[in-house]
Amino acid sequence: MSTNRTDSARPGERSGPLGGRGGGESLTGRINHLFSIAGFSDHRGRWQSFGTGEVADLISRSESRYGVRVSRSYLGMLRSGRYTNPSIAVVVALVRFVNDHLIEGHPEITVDWLTSGATAPAPGPAAALGGGTADGLGTLADRQVQHIALRAGRMTPELRDRLIMILDTMEGTP
Repeated sequence: MSTNRTDSARPGERSGPLGGRGGGESLTGRINHLFSIAGFSDHRGRWQSFGTGEVADLISRSESRYGVRVSRSYLGMLRSGRYTNPSIAVVVALVRFVNDHLIEGHPEITVDWLTSGATAPAPGPAAALGGGTADGLGTLADRQVQHIALRAGRMTPELRDRLIMILDTMEGTP
């Protein structure tokens, strides 16, 4: 693995949401900021940041953890601003990856901060992905439930009955 040292963020520095310097006003700026606060200590104890290709490879190799595969070129285009509308799965994967590799003492990153620049709620595992549930996906789950409810509201009663049968089957309830 090749790594690049970053002088803009050192272990123990608090930057980004809830600490000092932010990642910019744009999604591209915030994604690039993530690369300055995520990394590892090398065999000499020096802080090393991850390169774009390394992050894409590590996320893709751990698809069971991050839920998605990301190509080097796609992640590079997100960092350059060529692509500006990543799927929620990619956003969640980036947030999880960064939180798994944060500089010591840095508050956890949230999906809300990455997507909108919003100040994160109090740092902690439940807030890490922007929600208040134990798995940290409360906000995302709420949005998905609202989306499903809105779509179900436009269905005929027969289609809603079918949807309920499908949900019952998926949940294993009679």
